Amino acid sequence: MKTIMKTLFVSIASLSLMFSVNAGELAVSGSAKATYHITHGDQSDNTIGITNEINFKASGEMDNGYAWSYNMALDPTTAGTASSTTTPAAGSALNDDTSITLTMNDLGTAKICVSTCGNSKEYAFDQSAYTSMTDTGLSEGINYPISASSYSSLQYHTPELPFGTTASYAYGQTKVGDGQSGNAQAGSNGDNISAYSLVTKPVDGLTLSASYFEIEDYDDGLTNETQLDEGGAYGIEYAIANFTVGYGKSYRAPTTTAAVSAGASTVEFYENTGMSIGFAVNDELSVSYTTETGERNFQTSTTATYDIDMNSIQAAYSLGGATLSVARADYDNVSYVNGSDASETIIALNFAF
Repeated sequence: MKTIMKTLFVSIASLSLMFSVNAGELAVSGSAKATYHITHGDQSDNTIGITNEINFKASGEMDNGYAWSYNMALDPTTAGTASSTTTPAAGSALNDDTSITLTMNDLGTAKICVSTCGNSKEYAFDQSAYTSMTDTGLSEGINYPISASSYSSLQYHTPELPFGTTASYAYGQTKVGDGQSGNAQAGSNGDNISAYSLVTKPVDGLTLSASYFEIEDYDDGLTNETQLDEGGAYGIEYAIANFTVGYGKSYRAPTTTAAVSAGASTVEFYENTGMSIGFAVNDELSVSYTTETGERNFQTSTTATYDIDMNSIQAAYSLGGATLSVARADYDNVSYVNGSDASETIIALNFAF
């Protein structure tokens, strides 16, 4: 598989040399969002915040008809300190979500991606009007499959096949150092990921999605693993009139090593189940309800385990150039801890430009 991806990379580089590129275009877009976030429970807090993202997209066409694009996003980082020499200070602009795409007409699409282009389908079921429950700022602790967007990856996406079917394959390596500058080097203890996805639309209104990932060559044999990280997800979505409904499951078996005995503290796998329904009241107003359960399963059946339960109602109203959103979510057994409950309310005003 590595040989295939190396061949793909060489092909992309060769195409860049073989065909001259017409003068491209540059488009700039972005968003700014103001939020008021209220949380109760173990993570109680009231917070006023502003976040933003600026997207740059350069695109053009080669003499042979192939299209290319370069995408980059700048958004504020929440990590780092002002004195750090390796990590941007919290709140500073971060070069994030960078990719180069080569669209080869009937041959499909090739991509080089850093911090983006994830092809996992764990959220395929979600019809939330505002945002997914796991993207609200509260650390609910549910364990999802690993995404290719966590790695620097080479990808291939098929053209559209019969029944609206598309498939993709991603080969990624651990990001070590400055993956955005082109000077990234493989780490001695890094690992690789192979990620696959499939989406098909067999009938009008119905979408079926599936994905699978596996970790390969974890730290080059320096550790004896009894299980390498792997997992996947699938989702079913159906739209009829103003309603959309979704159902999905995701699975992850985490890496375990020979040093960890099969006992009460060893997790065998995580399994998550989600259901969601959305309703467009009119052209401006949308509402939704989403519920999800996260299960943690140990290698011994006698180990006590507690499921994470999440429920959310949301509404979004379009004001033309802005969107006003409200979301309420309740969480039981945060991070799989019995009795660790929380709730949150978010009011957001989002501007797109």
